[in-house]
Amino acid sequence: MAKLPGKIFKYVGSDRIDILEKLLIRFTQPSRFNDPFEMRLSVEGHTPEKLDAALEIVNRRMYRQFVLAGGTKTYEEFRNIQNAYNQPAMDRLKFDLRYQKQAATAYAFKKWDSQVGILSLSAAEKNLLMWAHYADSHRGMLIEFDTKHLFFNAANRTDAEFDFGMLTEVFYSKARPKDHVEKTSILEIIPMLKTKSVEWIEEQEWRVYQLLENRDEEKTIGNETVHLFKLPPDCIKRVVVGCNMDLLNQKKVVAVIRANQKLKGVKIEQSVLGLDSFSLEYEPLTPVY
Repeated sequence: MAKLPGKIFKYVGSDRIDILEKLLIRFTQPSRFNDPFEMRLSVEGHTPEKLDAALEIVNRRMYRQFVLAGGTKTYEEFRNIQNAYNQPAMDRLKFDLRYQKQAATAYAFKKWDSQVGILSLSAAEKNLLMWAHYADSHRGMLIEFDTKHLFFNAANRTDAEFDFGMLTEVFYSKARPKDHVEKTSILEIIPMLKTKSVEWIEEQEWRVYQLLENRDEEKTIGNETVHLFKLPPDCIKRVVVGCNMDLLNQKKVVAVIRANQKLKGVKIEQSVLGLDSFSLEYEPLTPVY
């Protein structure tokens, strides 16, 4: 395991002051990320024989459900109907390589997207682009967490041998990770799921993965499901308000932190523009009234 960074941060917009107020933080489904390649492996190795075998497995599973629901057809009759229905799609899967890879990638991704939530963090403390993109053009804030806190080190090893609850480094690569249908061990796949394009390297991303079924709260906003996990107040070390945060939100940040005795150790700072360079400096927040 890589050595943990000395500091870890979350860039958020001013609308996320509720993280401090409610002490709940979102673990986001991969499909909601701004990188469309997120956890989407390039899957290869399908052959017509493997596709036929996979269809047979699906048919038998569906037939069991059909019988339990009172169906009276024989398996051969049921399979012939299903195969005739699926034949156009199967023909395309067998002979259209691009469609085959797209379908395999989508199928593999769907499992992760329905089960796994990700808390994205950064080891970059004063990144101008992170402030712009994730902190609402410097109108938001930066939250510093304690990397040694149990919240980031609570290993929860599942049967799939994927460490949930652990602060994990993201890897960057010029080559897109490739999965193969004959791989049977999740241990071969995990490193690829944590790999992003080298174009994201400036984010210096670290993550915590959690099973969404373990969420503490769930909300529906429009057509989107938001999964929230309790955030221990003692894992928060510092809050830096952006140089463009308005006075009203500055006051709200201060009020929320001061109102909660469990947050009394949290430092409050403000971001200011460097005088002689394209840089930011953090200094104690000027009292707001």
